[in-house]
Amino acid sequence: MKYRIFTKKDLLNESIRARGEGEKLVFALFFTVQGLSYGVLYRPYYFGSIAPSHFSFHALSKGFEEFTESGYHSLFVNNFNIASYADIEAYLLKELKASIPFLKNENESLQLSLF
Repeated sequence: MKYRIFTKKDLLNESIRARGEGEKLVFALFFTVQGLSYGVLYRPYYFGSIAPSHFSFHALSKGFEEFTESGYHSLFVNNFNIASYADIEAYLLKELKASIPFLKNENESLQLSLF
């Protein structure tokens, strides 16, 4: 499957379309980590009034090929762990670090050598 780079407009239009089709809550959220941009459509209580929540991950730039071959990735998560934007960002960063090696060391300092 070909890797697709989505746009913010794509995600915003999808969230508007979903609300128009009766979905109560659909949030379009955007993040950047180490120069890589991605967007997420967050649907709390995906199956109605019960867990889980659903994240539709969409790559807004190249660099996520090790996480998703197509630029899209579907994640289900227990609602009890999600209470804020920061919780969503932390959860997604944990998922990305598990798949993309160079993100694992983002907080480690660089040791440069002259020799």
